[in-house]
This record gives sequence, structure tokens and C-alpha cells, in this order.
Amino acid sequence: MSEPIKDARHYSLANVDAFWDAANPIVLPIAGRPECTLDIHPVNGIITLTTPFTPPEPDVAKWQNISFRVITSDQGDVAELTVMVEDNLHAAYGLVTSIADQVQLRSEPLAAAAATAIAKHRSMFAGKAALSQDKEVGLFGELLVLEYLIGEIGVGPAVESWQGPLNEEHDFVFNDVHLEIKTTSGEQRRHMMHGFTQLVPLRGVPLSLISVQLTRSNHEGGRTLSRIVSQLRAKSGGYRPRVDDALEAWGWKDEDKELYTTFWTKRTKPCAYDVDDRFPAFTLKRLIQVIPNMEFVSDLSYRVDVTQFTNQTLPGPLAGLVNPPEEAP
Repeated sequence: MSEPIKDARHYSLANVDAFWDAANPIVLPIAGRPECTLDIHPVNGIITLTTPFTPPEPDVAKWQNISFRVITSDQGDVAELTVMVEDNLHAAYGLVTSIADQVQLRSEPLAAAAATAIAKHRSMFAGKAALSQDKEVGLFGELLVLEYLIGEIGVGPAVESWQGPLNEEHDFVFNDVHLEIKTTSGEQRRHMMHGFTQLVPLRGVPLSLISVQLTRSNHEGGRTLSRIVSQLRAKSGGYRPRVDDALEAWGWKDEDKELYTTFWTKRTKPCAYDVDDRFPAFTLKRLIQVIPNMEFVSDLSYRVDVTQFTNQTLPGPLAGLVNPPEEAP
């Protein structure tokens, strides 16, 4: 039977390797107060530190490979801090034993102990990469449109119309109109455009730019990106796999959902603008006429302010998505 290192609080790394290679779950008590145990579970690839819970919770949402939960039992609340081992067993073991030392030997609250230990072992925990705020806002705007369409034309046609993330078409594609969704959290309808083809009508179908304005709110008046994703997945039924594919193409990751803490709501009702010959779109056809050697330009981004433009209506059941022209701000 393996024994702790003499005059030490924790098992040697050689013994930990042996536990792991045996592939059997094992619980290792750590002497001291408050009570701490390590649950080594090789099959699941995790090590869990368990100790009585005292608020606040450790802030681990922004770290990958580490999670936290509170278990309620007859003996009181128990904290479980779990580390995914992946290919670094010694680092994972070092982290959880370091947290236990901070809690037992220095009487630190678990939240503070975890923060201190993670700072020392942070090479194991690359920060999670949430979407940038611009992309968060952009995805939220497209989901608002998808939500409206599900209510108006049904889940199948709505989800199938959401083409942009998957096929590099315009964002929503219908027989009589294509929609390019642009979302901002600003007070003005200023939107960033990318590339030479984003505002080019395809196959002779009219193109409309849909301007969505968001503003920050609270949990009573708004929703986080994670919440609207969850709600639309629930509404998607058998079309959820397609929704998940589009979310993945956008850069959404379920493991990062805790990072989206901003509550958003619509600042105004969306407006539609025809992308016609009068719209200031930088297209390759236009640019090649005025810029020498345009073929050597590989990318382009520019911002268009449509605040003072005259907004338009949309055909059929899409009309309710946007402000009618007479109500334009």
C-alpha cells in the first residue's frame, strides 16, 4: 500500500502516478482542519478537492480545465473543485494540494485559496477565449432575428433561412429578399462592414441591411447571450443540430457560457435599409473603377452610419421585424 512521504502532508508524485496508472478511483484524505479530501478518478480524467463550503464561491469561470460546484447534504454544504488532468497529472495534483494547504495551513477562505493557487499554477489553465464584445453583440442580433422568424414563419423555415454562418451567404436567405444583419450597442446606427462581397446582392434577389441596436440591461429586463442561446435551442426541436452548427461557426462554445454576463435588450426596433445603387457599399465592381491595381487589395473593413437614412419595409411576414418607414427615428 502506498504511503505519504515521511514528514509531508501529501503523497509523493511517484505514488500519485501509481494511483493514476491503476485506473481505479481513490479518495485521499488530507490531515488538517477544515476537512479536505482528494478524489482521484483516472477513468474520468479528473481530480476533485472536497471541503466544507463557506461563501463566496471561487471565481473559476474564466479558466478552462477547472470547475466548481456546491453539493447540499444533511451534513451541510460541500464544495467540490474539479480539475481536468488531460496530460499534466503532476500540475493538477500540485494545484489541488496547494489549495488545500492555503485552506488548512493559512486559514484562507476557499475562494482566496483557489485564486492564489491558480496564480501559481496558471500555466496549466489557459484563459477561456470568449467571443469579443463585437462578436457577442453581432451573434445576439442574429439570434433576435431568428427568434422573431421562428414565431412568424415556423421553426423549420426560420432555421433553414439562417445561412450566413454556414455558407458565407447573406445572414438570412429568402426567395424574395436576403437579409444582412448588423448589430451595434451604440446610440447611433453605425455598423462595421467587412470585405467586398458582404453587401453585394446575390442571384438577382434584393438585399436589405437590418440595423439592430442593443443596450445593456439587467436580469429583469434583458438576457445574456447564453440565455438566448439556450432559449432558441429549446425552441428549435429537431432543427437544433443545424442551430448548433451555426453557433459553432460563429465561434460559440458551450464551455464558455459563464463568461457572457452582460444582459442585453433592444434599444430600438430594428430598421431595414435597401442595399441598392444609392447605398454606400464598397464592392469590388465599384472599387476597381477608381483604385489602381485593386486586385492587390486582399481585405477591407469600413463603417457606415445609416442613422439618417430612410428605412424601408420588408415583404410578407418579415414586415413586423422592422420599423415601418413612417416610424423611423
